[in-house]
Amino acid sequence: MISDKEVKELFVSKLDIPDIVTGLFKLKAKGNNTGYRLDNGFSLQVCRGLPPHLWKDAPKHGCSRCMALFEGFNVIPQYCFDCYKVVIAPRTVVELFKLLLTYENMKLPNDNTRKCMIETRSYSSGVYKGFVYCRTLDEGKEILKSVRQAVSDNISPEIPVNLKRGCSEYAQVYPDTGNWEYGKHWQFYETFVDENFVFQGPVDASGDNKEQEYSMSELFAMQFWLRYAATIGDMSYLTLTRGENLAPLPKQLM
Repeated sequence: MISDKEVKELFVSKLDIPDIVTGLFKLKAKGNNTGYRLDNGFSLQVCRGLPPHLWKDAPKHGCSRCMALFEGFNVIPQYCFDCYKVVIAPRTVVELFKLLLTYENMKLPNDNTRKCMIETRSYSSGVYKGFVYCRTLDEGKEILKSVRQAVSDNISPEIPVNLKRGCSEYAQVYPDTGNWEYGKHWQFYETFVDENFVFQGPVDASGDNKEQEYSMSELFAMQFWLRYAATIGDMSYLTLTRGENLAPLPKQLM
């Protein structure tokens, strides 16, 4: 079992860095800036494992391309029909950090993509999320067992761990995920996007399973997690701030 003390000893000094969140708020408040902008690849998620765009038979530009199809044309890409996710729902921000540590010690058959994030989507339940991506239903069922065991052993047996199909966004338009059918004209849209859309390239994490070494963008994401915890009243964040209270996030960043 990963203790709060272990999390504190590992992360407190790393997160004792200047406040970047406030600077991001000021940048966003300025609106469109012609001279500078935040890199589009910047993320509030921390990922481990093989990035999705490097999976076997993955479409070029990975999930960015898939979401463009759905957001533009309500098309679920054919590639996504075999996508399953093990979903973990940590109850506190400290448990989210413990999940990240659990990911870093997991050995999965295909080095499956796994991510930690805060949940701010109005249509999705929970406040913190973890995902482990799988390419078939059978693989999903097997990995579900191993992830449940790892979460139970390292964090708590009371944390929900379940298997779902596809992205939550898809289920908003096509709720019966067990009976999705590929639309008659969807291949036309897929070809259209592939031939006419311009993407900046995959923005997934590098895929390195790091051990106590975190990039600047990952540290910022973790800093944001703590400010989010302070905003929603999850006082467990004090474990990682030496007891120092943090200001809530500006509404513009939620």
